[in-house]
Amino acid sequence: MTADTIQSVDTARLDSPALLRLGAVAMVVGLLGQLPLGALHPHEAYANDSAAAFHEYAHSHDWVVVHLGQFLGVLLVALGLVAMARSLARQRDLPGALGVVGAVTAVVSVAVFAVQMAVDGVALKAAVDAWVSAPGATEQEVAYRVAESIRSVEKGLSALFNLTNGLTLLCLGVAVGLGRGRPRWLGWAGAVSGLGLVAVGVLTARTGFSREATSLMLPTTAVLAVFTVGMAVSMWRRARHIRT
Repeated sequence: MTADTIQSVDTARLDSPALLRLGAVAMVVGLLGQLPLGALHPHEAYANDSAAAFHEYAHSHDWVVVHLGQFLGVLLVALGLVAMARSLARQRDLPGALGVVGAVTAVVSVAVFAVQMAVDGVALKAAVDAWVSAPGATEQEVAYRVAESIRSVEKGLSALFNLTNGLTLLCLGVAVGLGRGRPRWLGWAGAVSGLGLVAVGVLTARTGFSREATSLMLPTTAVLAVFTVGMAVSMWRRARHIRT
C-alpha cells in the first residue's frame, strides 16, 4: 500500500459512521423538501417589480409556513455539509484546511439565511399586508415605503447568503477534488456550483432579484443538486465501509 492509500484508510477509520449517515440523510431530505416549498412560493410576478410582487405576496396564505420550511431545509443541508467538512478536515494539507473553512462558512451561511427568512417570511409579509389594507392613499404610501425598505434588506441578505453558501461549496468542492477517498468529479461539480452561487450573490447585490440573477441560478442549482445527492451517496457508502 502507498502512503497516500494508508493515510486515506486511517482517515476513514477516524470518521463517525453515525454522523456520516445523519449528514447524508439530512442533505437529501433538505434538498427534496425545497421542491414542494418552491412550488408553493408565489412566483408569477417579476420579483424586481415590487408593487406586482407585493400584491401576489399579500394573497399567499402559506407564506410564513413556506419560509419556515425553506429555512429548515437549508438547515438540514448545512448539517450535511458540516458533516462532510468534518470528514474532509481530517485529511492533510490543503484539503483538510479547506474542510475547516467550509465548516465555518456553512455555519455562517445558515445563520445569514435564518435572518433572511425572518425578514422575508415574517417582516415583509406583515408590511405587505399593512400596505394592502391601508385605508387611505397617504397610509398606503407610507406602508409601501416600509415594505420596500424591508425588501431592500432582504435583497442584501440574499446576496450575502449566496456568497457565503457559494464559498462553502467552493471550499468543500475543491477539498473533495484534491483529496482522497471520494469521487473527484463530484468535488469539481461542487466547486462549479460554488462559483455560480458567488456570481449570483454579486448579481443580487448589484441588480436585486433580476432576471440575470435568476437565469444564472437555474443551472447553478442543477449542478448543486448533483453535488448534494452524489456526496450524500458517497458519505453513506463511506459510513458502511468504516470498521467499528
